[in-house]
Amino acid sequence: MLVSKDENIKTSAVYVASLILKKIQKQKVDKISIFEISKELKKYNITRYRHMFFGLAFLFSSGIIDFKEPFIYIKNKND
Repeated sequence: MLVSKDENIKTSAVYVASLILKKIQKQKVDKISIFEISKELKKYNITRYRHMFFGLAFLFSSGIIDFKEPFIYIKNKND
């Protein structure tokens, strides 16, 4: 289940993932630092690493991003 009825939607993996993607799109880059993502999520009162982790895990398991510490890369459509 992606979102539980008992979970706050503002901290769900899907919502946090959408915020991460919006940040990457806003910057118009292929990669972003995990620190930049953390800073952006704080603007939305998402301060716990667990929420960021699950958002990133959702994007990774969906095949949208890849990791190469400390950066997160948007996967190419050809990959």
